[in-house]
Amino acid sequence: MQTSAAIALQMKEVYEGGNWSEVDLAATLADITWAEANIITPVSANSIAAILIHLQFYNNVVKDRLAGINTAIPDTNGFDVPKMKNAADWKLLQQNSFASALALMDVVSALPDEKLFEVLTSSGVTVYKTLHGVVEHAYYHLGQIVMLKKIIRTKLRIEERNNSL
Repeated sequence: MQTSAAIALQMKEVYEGGNWSEVDLAATLADITWAEANIITPVSANSIAAILIHLQFYNNVVKDRLAGINTAIPDTNGFDVPKMKNAADWKLLQQNSFASALALMDVVSALPDEKLFEVLTSSGVTVYKTLHGVVEHAYYHLGQIVMLKKIIRTKLRIEERNNSL
């Protein structure tokens, strides 16, 4: 297996499963409601939805940079998410995020290994380091989503219990 294909597989595993951590975005997000995805907690300035759109943003930035396009990073750092109004908005956000990951995986798996150690002029680091950064970035935010999901559900259970008293 080419190194680029192996890196694309790592990206796939953080999104769809089969990795050594046994935690992935698809399974983690599967039962999160649109209302839960919108909640901002005291432990994070970002909602689950905002984190997911941030991942989508960076998938697109890296895909652009691999194509030689120097996409600007705004001050919001890709956390621009409108408040969702319903489950359809949440489903579309998830679909778009996963589509951005799959599009990046396609580009990465098609890269010849000799390109991996070229420097991306827009970032000053190698393609190899950038791609591993994408995987690490996704795992970092997956951990945040897992923790936010637990915090939100604990908070909702406590509120439900208090309302029933």
